[in-house]
Amino acid sequence: MMTASATIAWLSVVTFIAIAAAWGATLRARAARRAGDQKQVESAELTRIVEADSRLADDVAHDLNDLLTAITGHAELLIASLDASGASIQDAYAIRRAALSASRLTKPLRAMTGGRRAPTDVIDVNAVTARMVTSLQPMLGPRINVTLTLDPELQRIKVSAGHLEEIVLNLGMHARDAMPNGGHLTVTTAMHTHEERDAASGVPGEYVRIVVADTGGAISAAAQSRLFEPVVASDAAGGNVVGLAKVHAIVKQAGGQIQVDSAAGVGTTFTIDLPATSEPVALPNGAGAETRLTAPVLVVEDEPGMRELIRLVLVRAGHEVVTVAGPRAALAALSRQPAISLMLVDVVMPEMDGYEVVAEARKISPGVHVVFISAFAPDPMRQASGDAFLAKPFTSESLTGIVTKALS
Repeated sequence: MMTASATIAWLSVVTFIAIAAAWGATLRARAARRAGDQKQVESAELTRIVEADSRLADDVAHDLNDLLTAITGHAELLIASLDASGASIQDAYAIRRAALSASRLTKPLRAMTGGRRAPTDVIDVNAVTARMVTSLQPMLGPRINVTLTLDPELQRIKVSAGHLEEIVLNLGMHARDAMPNGGHLTVTTAMHTHEERDAASGVPGEYVRIVVADTGGAISAAAQSRLFEPVVASDAAGGNVVGLAKVHAIVKQAGGQIQVDSAAGVGTTFTIDLPATSEPVALPNGAGAETRLTAPVLVVEDEPGMRELIRLVLVRAGHEVVTVAGPRAALAALSRQPAISLMLVDVVMPEMDGYEVVAEARKISPGVHVVFISAFAPDPMRQASGDAFLAKPFTSESLTGIVTKALS
């Protein structure tokens, strides 16, 4: 039989163990809370950084596109005024070519911005992919070789061109980060049929397949399982994980599938399947216009060079043009000249953005036609179905074409 002293000693030990266990649980709980708090802090910081980067990319792409559009447009005006047999016209053509080539560099900047989503449209995957790969090559550097293989029988997909550009950009940047010492990047398009028996592949049917493969290091199985999460340690994933989360979201939103395969000595392959469509590619704004109508046009643009270029092009096309530098001047001009039937409005402006300007303008002139101008995709929630959109940078031909279409 246990003595009183032994019982007390035993109870003391049990009590100590219980207290120690409770204290240990408390410490673990506190540590877990701290870890959770730290993860929330890191997530919030990452979100802040991404938003700041997007705003910076917005501003740079907007200003750069304004400058490139002005350079391209004035080069075209110069070409039209020069003797076709003279030596100077070749210099003007060279300026135009350089500006159009430089405009490709703004596509990665536009793709970085997540706040302005492009509307769904029927697009030619090969054309968009080839254009984006061309834009990517200077960013990849001379030590990464690129092979582009496009299926000539490829069908179309119903997704925004901006989203497809973002997919190619982010996978290209991930490949670059995975190959710091150089390597090979392969981008391939092909048709793929999802069979009913293949439950993991999504809805059965015809899909456009885009494959982006690199020869970089392998991604571990543990990292692969979390690869498309918004917050993952970048060294474990081997590259641009924030971009990969965006790619995953775009693909899922479009009703597609994405998978990754990675192995040591082979590299990493991303395979994306997006539903194919037989619908025709939409004609560009202004295509097919056969008549050239003229009417008073109000140009609302805060950048002086861009404003003057638009005025020159439209005046030479026979239009009466009124130019203003800001939203309030635009509303005043519309009140003074009710005959104005078309407004060309820059989306990004101080005081009010273009959508707000148009909303106020239609209180003065409800029937006024509108062409929005921007380096970024239109906002389908704020742009009326009858309003047109012209992307910067644009050519003189596309400007006059969309104005003619809007007036007709």
